[in-house]
Amino acid sequence: MSAFLLISGNMTMDLDGRYLVTSDGTARVHQYYGQLYAALREDPMVLAWYERFETLNEQFIKAVSDWQKSDNDEKALSKIVKVVERLVKATRDMLPTLPRYENYIRRFTEGVGLIDQGKLDYVCGPTLDSVHTVWFEFHEDILSVIGRPRDV
Repeated sequence: MSAFLLISGNMTMDLDGRYLVTSDGTARVHQYYGQLYAALREDPMVLAWYERFETLNEQFIKAVSDWQKSDNDEKALSKIVKVVERLVKATRDMLPTLPRYENYIRRFTEGVGLIDQGKLDYVCGPTLDSVHTVWFEFHEDILSVIGRPRDV
């Protein structure tokens, strides 16, 4: 199934050249991922990697929250960057299995580089490719790959 088929019809909404996946589109992607990633969903290495990710995810959420409450404290910001760097390192281990995750590594690396330049909007800016935005997208992606719902 091509990506074009996944985004055709009523599966996306065009918002001035940017696309939002509809609930029908999301259901179709999950159905497709169920077929495409069936073996990965039972692979002990992938599941163990995901558990390591969840540990990093908890650290990331705490670090972002601490930074937001601290009025841009350097120590809290440093913790965010370190957690992102650990995720990048861990994600490299998944590249033989999921080579498209190289794109997330690139985006995280670019975001950290911009933060290092003092562009703090790249920590959590919702309209930018901030590390928080990329993290959220990555988390949704890996949950879809392994077939798990997001905890509410």
